[in-house]
Amino acid sequence: FSPEDAEEFLPVTSTVGPRTFALRVVGNSMEPEFWAGEIVIVDPDREAETGSFVVAKINHDEATFKQLIKDGGSVFLRPLNGAYPVMDVTGRDLRIVGRVVEKVKRY
Repeated sequence: FSPEDAEEFLPVTSTVGPRTFALRVVGNSMEPEFWAGEIVIVDPDREAETGSFVVAKINHDEATFKQLIKDGGSVFLRPLNGAYPVMDVTGRDLRIVGRVVEKVKRY
């Protein structure tokens, strides 16, 4: 994407890289921390560690927003909403699109 593709520009307080972008949360799998309609700032250049909130693609499918958990040789994507199962992505084609570095809250 290029800057001309942006719908709007948002001020952020985090230090971010030049490829950083914003996404609007869809669905309720990350409640109660992240609610549908809220905006998260995603930095593709920031390393994702266990416990990081990430945007990821599994097997080239649609992107998902979850918490990354690494346990030994296993890798999981965990929703914060207990109504959804933890996803075991060990050995699957997992691509971390970027690490969430900030949430934009508007009133």
